[in-house]
Amino acid sequence: MKKTIFILLVFIIAVGGFIMKLESDKNERLKDKEQTLVIEAKKHMEQYIKEGYQSIKQIDFSSEYNIDPTGGVEVTGYLNNDRNKKFSGIYDSTNKKIGVAVVDAEEK
Repeated sequence: MKKTIFILLVFIIAVGGFIMKLESDKNERLKDKEQTLVIEAKKHMEQYIKEGYQSIKQIDFSSEYNIDPTGGVEVTGYLNNDRNKKFSGIYDSTNKKIGVAVVDAEEK
């Protein structure tokens, strides 16, 4: 009887460990996908700013970002090494373009 309980307990612990490992792997894949999306959003935002605004020498992104439930990625930062010249934009991952943006710079 004790041997059966011990085997059952070991089996339950092993299955629990396996399930936790699967969840951990799933969360890691989601994080990787999220980071890829943020990099893509920053690339499109940089292109958007350079094409639409004058006198842009440097674009610095903050490490903070927000991903809304519809898949939009909001990125923020500042321009030309001046923390007072801020920008923010929402990248629409479905249409592969910047949907809404606020940039503290003069348009071309």
